[in-house]
Amino acid sequence: MSARSLTQNLAEHIVIVGGGAIGLASAWALCEKGVRVTVLEAGKSGEGALWASGGMLAAGFEACFELDPAHPLADAYAQFLSQSLRLWRDWAPVLQVLSGPALGEDFQGSVTPAFTPAEEDRIDRAEALAKRFGVQAARVSGDELAHLEPALAKARGALIFSHDGQLDNRALGGVLSDAVRSRGGEVVEQRRVAALDRVAGQVRGVVLETGERLAADAVILATGAERFADMPAFAQMTPVKGQMIRFDASGLATPKRVVRGLSIYLAAKSGGRLIAGASSEPGEWALETDPDTLERLNSAACAAMPTLAGRPVVESWAGLRPCSSDAMPIIGEAESGLYLALGAYRNGVLTAPGMAELLLQALGAHPTTDLAHAFSPARLGLKA
Repeated sequence: MSARSLTQNLAEHIVIVGGGAIGLASAWALCEKGVRVTVLEAGKSGEGALWASGGMLAAGFEACFELDPAHPLADAYAQFLSQSLRLWRDWAPVLQVLSGPALGEDFQGSVTPAFTPAEEDRIDRAEALAKRFGVQAARVSGDELAHLEPALAKARGALIFSHDGQLDNRALGGVLSDAVRSRGGEVVEQRRVAALDRVAGQVRGVVLETGERLAADAVILATGAERFADMPAFAQMTPVKGQMIRFDASGLATPKRVVRGLSIYLAAKSGGRLIAGASSEPGEWALETDPDTLERLNSAACAAMPTLAGRPVVESWAGLRPCSSDAMPIIGEAESGLYLALGAYRNGVLTAPGMAELLLQALGAHPTTDLAHAFSPARLGLKA
């Protein structure tokens, strides 16, 4: 029996606008169900926010340090992060078989060191939240951390999230594109969408900037922070700019785990790359970097890892995180024929498979879960 015959509820042809982590992950998931998929990317697939990211799979850290515990969707979001991380453990080996570039998946964990009493207090609070959210976290002393991660500066202690990890974000776009094409999907680059094509009140395709119309049975917007004129108002994300730097750490002993510090993060990638980031600048669209921010990142990185002192910064860049009005993902049907996969904010790489799974539910491939309702465009509190 074919995949298509098992998923008759799914639309036959779906256009996905956006060739980043979420758009490509959703395309692959739909191709696996036998759907004909066309991904439209305004630039080159995988070279927007995905290319600029850190490739973090830090569900534990994000839930316990970055999530507002008073947010009405806090518990659902922590569950969603954990579910997405579990999906990556299944996805990564399958995707790697379909593509040549190394995905660089690494599940050795993340560590959050405390260098000051104030940071130690934050670790106390995070440890309590880990229990609430069901996150596996281990508290270690400064001496224990020095043994586990000798490349780091002397700390007062740390919290280790053993299930966290990372992958090579700059390889991910190509890997996902290869996977989509291997299943018969199209990834079309340099095609900017100008508008939605509505017929009798239903979205039935898109209009490109060239004026060309591309028909589809359904359209998914996975546009990140990008906008076009007739998107629903609540689908227009606020950009949060993040600046980052890279060191050449060839010959240096680097941390085994991703370092999710409270003033800097460090992630060692293949080829001696060590990335450090990131600033957080809401409402900023410009992708230029500035010397003061880069110097702050450099100083914080060297303070956390003293052997970086004197090492030149060999690359700097900026990207845009897409933030919704309530800082939560928006996944599901917005109007007849139009589906959204937006608002991943800080966690586009981590949540890509989780968002793809909830899209499949919204499109009728799987039974709808409580998480699908939690992040639906129809949820209470989502405003323009």
